[in-house]
Amino acid sequence: MKLGLRFIVCLSFLPIFAWAQVEVRRALPVQALDPETYPNPAWVERAVQEIEVRRALPSSAPEPTPLTPNIVVPAPAPPIAVPVPAVPVAVEPAPAVSAELDDASNIRIAPSTNGSPGALALERANNFYSRKMYDLAIPEYELFLISSSGSPTRDAALFRVAECHRMAGNSAAARSAYEKLVSEFKAGEFASAGAYRLGEILFAEKLFEPASIQFDMASSGVNDPEVRLSAGYFAARSLDALKKDDMAEERYRAVLAATGTNPYRDNAAIALAALQLRNGKKAAALSTLGNLVETTSALDVGNSAAMQAAALANELGMQDKALQFYDKVARGTGDDKSRAEATLAALRLRYEANDSAGIIAMGEGLESKVPSDSRSETLQILAATFRKAGKESLAIGIYDRLAKEFPDTATNPDTRYQRLLSLYATKDKNLVAEVDGFLQIAKNPKQIASVSLLKAETLFQQSDYAGAARAYGPIVDNAAFSPDQQKASLYKLAWCLASSGDNPGAIRAYTSFVEKNPQDKLAATAILQRGMARQKTGEFDPSLADFQLVVSGYPFSKEVEIAVLQMALTYGQKKNYPEMAKAFRLLLQKFPNTAAAAQAKFWLGWAAFEEKDYKSAIEQLDSARTLDPAGYRDRATLRILLSYYQLKDRNSAAREADQCKPEMIPAELRVWLAQGMFEAKNFAKAEKLLTPLAASPASMPLEGWLLLADTQRALNKMPEARTSVDKYLSLTEDPDPRARGLLLKSHVALALEKIDEARMAADEALQLQPEGRLNSEARLVAGEIFFKEADFESAARSFMAVSVLTDDPDLTPRAFKRAAEAYRRSGKNVEADKALKEASERYPGSFVNSGT
Repeated sequence: MKLGLRFIVCLSFLPIFAWAQVEVRRALPVQALDPETYPNPAWVERAVQEIEVRRALPSSAPEPTPLTPNIVVPAPAPPIAVPVPAVPVAVEPAPAVSAELDDASNIRIAPSTNGSPGALALERANNFYSRKMYDLAIPEYELFLISSSGSPTRDAALFRVAECHRMAGNSAAARSAYEKLVSEFKAGEFASAGAYRLGEILFAEKLFEPASIQFDMASSGVNDPEVRLSAGYFAARSLDALKKDDMAEERYRAVLAATGTNPYRDNAAIALAALQLRNGKKAAALSTLGNLVETTSALDVGNSAAMQAAALANELGMQDKALQFYDKVARGTGDDKSRAEATLAALRLRYEANDSAGIIAMGEGLESKVPSDSRSETLQILAATFRKAGKESLAIGIYDRLAKEFPDTATNPDTRYQRLLSLYATKDKNLVAEVDGFLQIAKNPKQIASVSLLKAETLFQQSDYAGAARAYGPIVDNAAFSPDQQKASLYKLAWCLASSGDNPGAIRAYTSFVEKNPQDKLAATAILQRGMARQKTGEFDPSLADFQLVVSGYPFSKEVEIAVLQMALTYGQKKNYPEMAKAFRLLLQKFPNTAAAAQAKFWLGWAAFEEKDYKSAIEQLDSARTLDPAGYRDRATLRILLSYYQLKDRNSAAREADQCKPEMIPAELRVWLAQGMFEAKNFAKAEKLLTPLAASPASMPLEGWLLLADTQRALNKMPEARTSVDKYLSLTEDPDPRARGLLLKSHVALALEKIDEARMAADEALQLQPEGRLNSEARLVAGEIFFKEADFESAARSFMAVSVLTDDPDLTPRAFKRAAEAYRRSGKNVEADKALKEASERYPGSFVNSGT
């Protein structure tokens, strides 16, 4: 009795809430399941302070040991693995809130006023449970369960005794109690909570089939969406472990479709993607990972999913989508390692896709944004990218960096080969030496062949045709080259041989090309070039045969025009001018707009000139210089000038002389033109024509000096005339020419008032010409000398002697007139009148008779 009183007394000291019915709100575990230790979840802690039991469902589920492997999709770069987390993000339990005792929603274990042994045992059990005295609570709960088998709170008591066993470490007893609970009660919140706990135990023991059943029971027996979500997630994991893929995928999708707070979304998505990959559903897995990237709030999860999605998209041939994922990670705020690996992966993918613009758009300093052990590779990719984009100078700069920072890589034949391509594109003057150095270490036949061709092409571009020919030679029969490369090299070999002066070698090479490629588009060109090489070696007939072969064998090729032109020129070299003219006329007939029209017309004019058809020559030559002034103005003008000279058309010749370069006009033609200008009394023009010849005395014809002196005298340039006539006299001893020169010298000296010099010249002329016109002219000069000396009688006698010795209609009337003037000056007017009368009788139409 005392014991009972003491027990009652002890009970009376319990907190007031101990007499209330215990409320179980939620039982979602916040830690991972562990078969060795099964810690008390958060909801139990709340139950200690909140005795009244409302619900017994978990608030969060632990993440069991991963059942699915890491999702690893092969990628060009080592992927960042996306592990399935062993522990999901913890969800803090809601704070415990005591429920009012009269709350209609409370699930009461037993009435507080019931004094039966079972009720008292339940109250004691709850009291011990609230104080975490699980060993003491267990027998009280068992007493209640034995004595109150029909109690409406039996399911709650079964759940609590199972929890006490679990807390006390009695795993087998706890499991037995949970099994008893779910076997007796198929519905209700406590049954569902028990099923959840039993599912956890079975899951930890890898008994996935029964675990899935318990999780399904827990999910279907409650209305709380959070509890259903937790149970559904672990049901999916159980089915996943059982390889019931269709069912597992359906459950995972249900978890992902849940709205509101969802701590399982990320893990469900990762597990679903792994399941889909396991079943070959790559497109579906890509979609799952893509959704995860967009929905997750965990940066590391999002980056890992994005990297896996990118690798998978690339595998599916969706490079653009893969780049979107890689760029998202690379440009994000994740850890440096993830961003570096994403940058490298994006770089590799763009390089494989030949997306040079995309790589350049990734920005400068890419080598500092990738993993350090990939910097060399990145620089090589950048260099190759700039080379492909035509930014050869930038590419060479990066290759130089590689040589400085990564010497082992820079000396690699592949890298050196790529650098040579850039050097070739920039026409680097050191390329040939670089190629020679590369050929000493290269092993790859294709690279050796390629750089050998680069060397030949470089020498060709540098106009080193002899060196290029030596470089092309080994390529022609090298099997490492494609047939097209061999063919092109053979043609260029022939070209280089011809350009370097080895015409026999060029002829052989062109012949080989034509024999091997008779239908090639360059066949006609090769035959044409062979003909020109033969032309240079003087093999005119074989040359003409080649040109004719082009015309007849390849009538529609553009080389026909050149072939006809070369035929004409070859006939010209053979001095077969009729055939040359015929070929030129054929050229103009077949190709009226030919670029060689001026050339054809020039040579047609030239041929006409040679044939003394000067009028035709003028027509053709004038057309030639009109069509191509720069090429034919001077040459054509000279021929036209000569044609007018031959036609004695001095006026037309004078016009042409104005267009012709002075140094091109022949001396004889200049003198001829000057004579015409002199006769037309255009003395200035005559002097202009003769002056260039006087500057080069050796080029002046003899009569030119006399004409120049006469012209200068007419212009009253007496000192210059004296010099010119002296030059003339120094060059001739023939009587007639010398007499003419002496007469002119006498006139000039008289004008300069050098009387003695004038008399000496006149006397010498009289000695050289004792009779004839020149004698008469000498006497006239002698008369003028006497006149100048005022010896008018002697002057009159000299003038009258002319009238006696000659009957020249030009000289004699002048002689009479001057004699009359001399007579009058001497006071002999009768003799003067007599002289004039005789002049008028002998020359009635002379100026003397006209009064002039």
